Amino acid sequence: YGHFIVYRKDNNILGYLYYSLIYDRIEINQIEVLEEERRKGIASKLMEYLIKDNLSITLEVKETNVAAIKLYKKYGFEEVAVRHGYYNGVDGILMEKRSDK
Repeated sequence: YGHFIVYRKDNNILGYLYYSLIYDRIEINQIEVLEEERRKGIASKLMEYLIKDNLSITLEVKETNVAAIKLYKKYGFEEVAVRHGYYNGVDGILMEKRSDK
C-alpha cells in the first residue's frame, strides 16, 4: 500500500507526494502540485521531507518531463535505465537515489 506526504497551506492541499515503502527502499509513484502553485518550491519541500530518512529511492519519469528530471537530479537521482516507448511511445526513464548507508 502507499503513503502520502501532503503539503498544506491554510488547510488547503497544494501538493502531495505518493510513495510505496518496499522493504528498505522507497518507490515514488507520483508527485502532484496544483498548477497555480508550481514553481514555488513545494515539490522541493516534499522531496526534502522524503529523503531525510536516507533510504534508497527509485522512480520512473517521462523523458519529456524536463522539470521533474531537473528536480530529481537536484536531489542526487541518477538515470539507471530507459523503458523505450513505455508512455504511449514516449520513453520512461528509471532513476535512483542510493542511500548513504
